Amino acid sequence: MSRRFAASVAAACFALASCENGGGGDGGGDETAPEVGRVAPTFATTDLDGEKVRLRDFRGQTVVVNFWASWCTPCRKEFPLLAQLDKRDDVTVLGVVFKDTVANARRFMDEQNADWPALRDDGAIAKAYRVGPGIPASVVVGADGVVRVRHIGEFSDVSELLPPD
Repeated sequence: MSRRFAASVAAACFALASCENGGGGDGGGDETAPEVGRVAPTFATTDLDGEKVRLRDFRGQTVVVNFWASWCTPCRKEFPLLAQLDKRDDVTVLGVVFKDTVANARRFMDEQNADWPALRDDGAIAKAYRVGPGIPASVVVGADGVVRVRHIGEFSDVSELLPPD
């Protein structure tokens, strides 16, 4: 086996492992935010259609900020659960597209009939939320703008992010 091929295989395995295990923990970045009990980092970006989206516009609502990509198997598995959350009147889902193309992200959103905003990120939102290199990751921001839950890796039940009705 050539060295180049071996390096490619090793890189692919690392990327897959990072995706599946949430990157192995804290996600790196600023060690002070967004910890549970602290005010969530604010951001302004656009969605895949070019519409401006700002976190502060959702103050007064519970917001699930979910970092995902179309190539991430665990992200794909938790999308139906995000749809359940998005159907709740008291919750808004904001999906931050993590290191994916607009075309692939849009296609996946369409396949899933997902109608919550899919947000473009140049890396600044992920850095502020200490996400990466692994995904998925979800941060629940309370109506008061304070982080209530930080969940790194795939969640398997909506109760992991929000208590049942």
